[in-house]
Amino acid sequence: MQRIIFSIILIIVSSWSFSQEKKTSFFDKIKCSKYVSDGTDFYNQGRTYDAYMVLKQALLKDPKSWKAHYWMANTEYDLNNFYEAKEHIDAALTLLKDKADGDLYLIAGRIYQNLNNIEVALGYFKKAKEIYGERVSKEFEIPSSIAQCEFALNETKNGIKNLRKPITSINTKYDEYGPILLDGGRKLFYTARQEETTGGNLNPEDQRFFEDIYYAEIDSTTNEFALVPELLEGINTEGFDALNFISHDGLYALGTVNTSASKEKTSESSDLFEMTADEPGVFSGMELIKNKLINSTFFEGAACITDTLFIDEDNFLQTMYFISDRNALKKMTDIYYVEKRNGIFSEEIKLLPDSINTTGRETTPFITEDGRFLFFSSDALPGMGGYDVYYSENIGGTWSAPVNLGAAFNTVNDDTHFQIYPEIKKAVMAGMSEIDELFNYNIFTIDLEGLDLPFME
Repeated sequence: MQRIIFSIILIIVSSWSFSQEKKTSFFDKIKCSKYVSDGTDFYNQGRTYDAYMVLKQALLKDPKSWKAHYWMANTEYDLNNFYEAKEHIDAALTLLKDKADGDLYLIAGRIYQNLNNIEVALGYFKKAKEIYGERVSKEFEIPSSIAQCEFALNETKNGIKNLRKPITSINTKYDEYGPILLDGGRKLFYTARQEETTGGNLNPEDQRFFEDIYYAEIDSTTNEFALVPELLEGINTEGFDALNFISHDGLYALGTVNTSASKEKTSESSDLFEMTADEPGVFSGMELIKNKLINSTFFEGAACITDTLFIDEDNFLQTMYFISDRNALKKMTDIYYVEKRNGIFSEEIKLLPDSINTTGRETTPFITEDGRFLFFSSDALPGMGGYDVYYSENIGGTWSAPVNLGAAFNTVNDDTHFQIYPEIKKAVMAGMSEIDELFNYNIFTIDLEGLDLPFME
């Protein structure tokens, strides 16, 4: 009997001691509040990784601070750590219970949307809209988010399955994107932010490595892509280097370079460059396009160009498409085009129509050789979430309304860098997807065999 009584007392004392250990002191709450304030300042300055580290300290001081959990959720969302972001926003909502506001419901909706839990995301977006009201909801693009969820749910209801397959021999925990096929799909150029990047530089904002261009070939033994690093020796700089386009014959390429953050400083911002080759895919050094209307002081990138159209024996024409934020006071990034006559770029740069260029971001255009179909990504046209891939057809000089490629190609996360190869009935693209609970850009192929699509006619 005495042993039983002693055991009960011991359990009570242990429980009391445990609860005492979990209680946050007044001074720890003060320190937590200071960390949250500093972390919020870092976050609003765009110093996302610094905010993340400070907010970790805040949660160590007070694990029950809903503000610390809320701002950590925002930070991890921006760093694409969606599972961790979900844990923190769930904690913040639990701690606040019925006192949660529109800000919490909004970020909760975004996190659950990126985790493809669409019905839960839709519920949170609707709660946020109800609290904010119509005017503020439009400012935060909540009606667009609701439409995205409804679009995705409708695609699922119609039984549309995603067709893309990851290139597993290339995809890593780092970002890979910008795939370009050559030689009947046996050669692959792409851009990545991996630790062996030239110069070993890190972007201080997100702690990710600078971009480099990579090259791989199909291995005859494994029938999978394998890296061939020596082909690109001398091409990559210590800045950001991205390959955007290679002509069908493999003798001409377009890309983007930004050395403003490196010791080389050969560009003031992101500029477009050209490369030529005597042998398909074997390029020499990059040459910046020497046209100040194309390479302005603003961001330029993601260039592509049509095949050569011969007007007569002495005159030929191409049209190059690229993105720029030179109109950033009104919009984000838009798609521009410029003619290249007889090998010389025009001094007149034009914008694609507003049906394509929204007030949001348009990026990674790809034009078919004949100039008939333009593929691009946008985060403001009706879609499934983040960037979706669209196409528009040039009919008699007028671009048709953009068509979303739907759930067969797109997901609820960012989908970009779509390029099509009708001769081998394949397409490639990049998209944000999960590898071991980490979300980053990966490269995919799509088999177009048997698909009834206008651009496959």
